[in-house]
Amino acid sequence: MSAQLAVALEAVSPADALDADELLLWTTMRTFEVQASAQYIAHAPRLAPPKAGVSAALLRIAGDDRPLEESVLAPTMKALVGSAGEARDEDVILVVQGLVLERVRQVVYATLTGLPRVPERSKAIARSLEPVSAEIMALVPPLFAAACDANGQKPFSFFVEASDDVLHKLDAVGEGVDEAFGPCFGLRFADIVGDFVADLVPVCVGLGMERRKVMAHLAGALMGI
Repeated sequence: MSAQLAVALEAVSPADALDADELLLWTTMRTFEVQASAQYIAHAPRLAPPKAGVSAALLRIAGDDRPLEESVLAPTMKALVGSAGEARDEDVILVVQGLVLERVRQVVYATLTGLPRVPERSKAIARSLEPVSAEIMALVPPLFAAACDANGQKPFSFFVEASDDVLHKLDAVGEGVDEAFGPCFGLRFADIVGDFVADLVPVCVGLGMERRKVMAHLAGALMGI
């Protein structure tokens, strides 16, 4: 666990320091983070080291699934996590987690730190987790390019095949995000998706994909943009 994350956790220990909205937020993000760490360790070990300690840390502050299970987000989050969990191959995980969901997490953390209604304790956690996602995102492009070369796959075709379902499931989460976190924090799915797309497109172009095709694929999966 990074020293920055350890310091951030001191501000929210014990877990009852978080209010109900924060508990739902961090239960949701913990679900994402624990799944990513487990997939990296099992199937994509080169992406695992930056996540060391993150799952345990978030389980300490939001280890009860009930806030998420009892929320409007439960059905769509379950579907999203289920879709991402189907990835068992390193190359697919590079897309599903590395190119897509790690970027979603990074955008969420960056957005939270700039929202005035987010308590400082949650901003501190988000601020400490953002560079973890950024570190993993930096590792992914060369690994993805090497995987495509090794398997004789065209980057865009593989990206579409591996990402299509998880992107659709991500879009379905949007309404619940707005309902759960809009009134309390001012967190809006459209803002998350806008920043996500703005960051992902140039990465894909740098990997040899046509910008027009990438935009069409993302627009087709994320109809809210």
